[in-house]
Amino acid sequence: TEYMFGFDYSQFGIPSAPNGTGSTGLRMAANIVAPAAAAKISAYPEGLNLTGQYRVNVDMWINYNTSGGTTEDIGAFVGFDPSAGMPFNGAGFTGDSDGDSGTDYKMYDNDAVVSSLDNSDPNLVAKFPGQSPPAIQGDASVFDPTNTLVPARDGTLGYAWHDLQIDVDTNAGTATFLVDGFEMGTVNRSNLSGTLALSFADPFGSVSTKPAFSFGVFDNLRVTQVPEPATGLLSLVGLLALGTLRRR
Repeated sequence: TEYMFGFDYSQFGIPSAPNGTGSTGLRMAANIVAPAAAAKISAYPEGLNLTGQYRVNVDMWINYNTSGGTTEDIGAFVGFDPSAGMPFNGAGFTGDSDGDSGTDYKMYDNDAVVSSLDNSDPNLVAKFPGQSPPAIQGDASVFDPTNTLVPARDGTLGYAWHDLQIDVDTNAGTATFLVDGFEMGTVNRSNLSGTLALSFADPFGSVSTKPAFSFGVFDNLRVTQVPEPATGLLSLVGLLALGTLRRR
């Protein structure tokens, strides 16, 4: 696994994320070199403890190599405890890159999947039409080898910015996850106090044949108290002072 703060995603033809300006964010990748193995990584803001009712929003993009070793997951967790030593803990959600999993959208209680959706769900197909890789990724004068410019399947998250929203009530023990306003599900968990984590994973053992194109990007992380206090937004856009946990 690997991560990079201040990653300039414009070099891959990725446009500026919709909820900010510029073209730098947090890049994550998993299972990119041999020996092949499933891998997970999470980054979390150090010193942040969230309680009560709050909302998390973050722009996320998942890129992948269309030639093989493509299925990877992007998402986030709340009620995250860094001391647990697990990249996935608390209540979480991930969606995959290419719809090649059977459980393409997953809800988590700690490391256990508690519910899932397949990209063939008619509601997901209608909400997330397949997108094509940025044209520059197929330009041999820029990349060698190039990415294959094949559109993502309908009902998947690949090659587009998506707004991941998490509505959390630590008193009620609920975390509801939405992507672009589409409700993916709710995780019920008695303990949701803690921090949040941005997460990326490869759930399978295969290594991407073109790892340069297999990654996720996060940008414009925001946390808002509900109802909003007079001070308004608790901005975490800079993604400064984040710790990381990873497991292979």
